[in-house]
Amino acid sequence: MKLKYIISILIAGLLFFPSCDEEGLDKMNPNGFTTSSYYQNGLHLEKATNAIYGQFTGADLYGRMIKYLSACRSDEHESGGPQLEVHNAQLIAGTYDNTIYTLTGPWQGLYRMIHRANAVIEFGSGIEDPTLDSDIKEHRIAEAKFLRAFCYYYLVVYWGDVPLYTETVKTADGEKATSPESEIYTLLETDLGDIIQVLNVSHDDNNLGRATKGAAQLLLARVLMHQGKYGAAHTILLDIYENGPYDLVDNYAENFREETEYNEESIFEIGFAGSNFNWWADGNGDSPADKGHVMFQDVSPVGWRNLVPSEKLINDFERVADGDAKDDPRLAETVIFEGDTYGPDGEFTLTESAFGWYKYSPMYKLNPGGYYISTINYRNMRFAEVLIKLAECENEVGTPANAIAYLNEIRNRPSVDMPDYPTTNYPCDSKDQIYRAIMHESLVEFSNELYRAVELARWRKNGKFSALNPEPIDYIATNPNKAILPIPSNEVDNNSKID
Repeated sequence: MKLKYIISILIAGLLFFPSCDEEGLDKMNPNGFTTSSYYQNGLHLEKATNAIYGQFTGADLYGRMIKYLSACRSDEHESGGPQLEVHNAQLIAGTYDNTIYTLTGPWQGLYRMIHRANAVIEFGSGIEDPTLDSDIKEHRIAEAKFLRAFCYYYLVVYWGDVPLYTETVKTADGEKATSPESEIYTLLETDLGDIIQVLNVSHDDNNLGRATKGAAQLLLARVLMHQGKYGAAHTILLDIYENGPYDLVDNYAENFREETEYNEESIFEIGFAGSNFNWWADGNGDSPADKGHVMFQDVSPVGWRNLVPSEKLINDFERVADGDAKDDPRLAETVIFEGDTYGPDGEFTLTESAFGWYKYSPMYKLNPGGYYISTINYRNMRFAEVLIKLAECENEVGTPANAIAYLNEIRNRPSVDMPDYPTTNYPCDSKDQIYRAIMHESLVEFSNELYRAVELARWRKNGKFSALNPEPIDYIATNPNKAILPIPSNEVDNNSKID
């Protein structure tokens, strides 16, 4: 049986209470674990590692709120109307402060995930179980380092200087001040470089969803490119391209459907299962039935419709009416318009609203009705990203023909089959023009994949916006100080080392 997720009983967050023999309020829960009584064998290590992945499914992260953090900092989403929650509306409009849940929730979720990862790294290495295979032990610790790096990558991209924890906090006053971005990047480059040599290239069906060598490589490439280290990133990306077990799937839509999860294009997925969503911030709970998500429901054209595709995104898809040689078929797999049919045989017609998100929607196989908990995995990394990042690196190092060739590989996918660059509307005679093609291709290929905001942050940080490719977020264009988010109020209030 193919597993959709790697989650077991989520106990990692409960393992760090100190032992105590005193009576009263300080008495230890007799049914709980301490770090001295846990991390004794391979089963403990596996459950603790799985608990790190389990944090992904919580409401603070990919169950819900990090979706809004990513979507509302991009140019591909717009408010669906007054039903959009105030804190999300404030982020999309640029009128936010550091108290809104769209910031405080993901920050809390990412650091809780780091805490779980630090526990595995810190205590897992000390397990002396003769039945625990040394390669599995090393792999679990490498997975924890990958997941910690994953969290710090998003923290440093969105917030810049952040507190850096590489071991569990053991005292009430163990908080840390912010570390400069450079220290965060140094840790990520070191850890990811080390674990690339440890992580498996692929996993069997019982371990689908675990970190792989390719996932660590692509995350390292993201880290390097965010610092403008295009040459080093190119080397990593080229190794994935030439030696990894990945390829584009013929049918673009298979990247967003449940039946085709973990396909040959997928590099790292966040898995979901079950028909319920328990709204826990941490993704805790023993039942797999509680491991669905509301990411689709939030943007469903027949559901809450809190966010809709932006006019900019819709207009960016190439169409014959705009003078292009062909309509981009990815539009129909991304946006559904009023009057469009859906369902396995096209037996339903969208009448509730003018348009909405179709990508990552179950509408290809059913009518989700007014409330639907989705179990479609979120593909955080796929091979198309390797191609588009290779194009950007080639453009930076002065090999534009190679850059154009990588972009055209994406466009030549059989179900897409768009005309090769350069086109009439996208000439490629200069570095800036090729960047325009890269930014366009990234937008139409990856929209609603929680990808755009970090791409915009990288281009912004490295000075890639220009008269030809202007900053697309108006409030950042007029106030560059808003390029980095403020540290959330709950961290400021609880951390005496942050003003």
